[in-house]
Amino acid sequence: MSGILFGLLGGSFIGVSDCVARFTAQRTSLSVLILFVMGFSTTLMTTWFIASGDWPRWHLYSWSVSMLSGFLNLGALLFLYRALARGPVSVASPAASTFSVMLVALNALAGEPFSWQQIASVFIVFIGIAMLARPSTGSTVHENYSPAWLRTTALLGLGTGACISLRFFFAQEAVVFLGPIHSLYLNRLAALSSVILLMSWEQLNQKPRNWPSGPVLKLVILQSLLEMLALGAFLYGSTGDGRVGASIGFSAFSAVTALSAWIWLKERVDPHRILWIAIIIGAIWIAILYAP
Repeated sequence: MSGILFGLLGGSFIGVSDCVARFTAQRTSLSVLILFVMGFSTTLMTTWFIASGDWPRWHLYSWSVSMLSGFLNLGALLFLYRALARGPVSVASPAASTFSVMLVALNALAGEPFSWQQIASVFIVFIGIAMLARPSTGSTVHENYSPAWLRTTALLGLGTGACISLRFFFAQEAVVFLGPIHSLYLNRLAALSSVILLMSWEQLNQKPRNWPSGPVLKLVILQSLLEMLALGAFLYGSTGDGRVGASIGFSAFSAVTALSAWIWLKERVDPHRILWIAIIIGAIWIAILYAP
């Protein structure tokens, strides 16, 4: 059960972070945004390790999969921030949540403990996020978006989900030896390195960039903290036998993002989306009650 609860906590953090990204991704170049998100948290954790002297222990497999997870993080964020910048959030975030089915399947194939009620919950969540992404008949929420625009946003969200599922699976693999904190640090370090390489390529091609400042910079820092806490909570939940539970709990972030966008961005939520958000929450509770 603790794995699911930590997953839910991580999902709450990332749900709010994605809502903030809807604002920051429209005003900052994506590579610059990822640089700040990864750079701030990496610097914070490096300072902590310098003070404590508790650096990650060397282990070839754990370091390899943790670094690979960090590189995949760049791909996931590029897809996600592009989808969130396009909007609407109520399509981008639910589509990205499809990672939960793939991640649970990967963990089940790897021999992690699960219950059949949890598997049923995963498919209910999958159906729920698919329904969240569908425009309702007569809806005014998507009146400014064409069907082609919505499909592209949904496809970008699905690309996010594919990257996230592999990213989280490899991060969970690293936790077995490294533990959640050290796994998180190597993940951030690899993601930071990959975005620096991306920015070097952009510099060679003289691609213009928008840098955050003022209130936008403050939101980017908040976004970085929330994203770091989200992955940290997920990795804590993934210790021991909690890998499947943490995956299910984290998948609720789409509902949190939709509700956050409704409260903060004033993106109206159709009644049918409220119903499916409630169904997703109910499926998560089933997974909690029947956790092995």
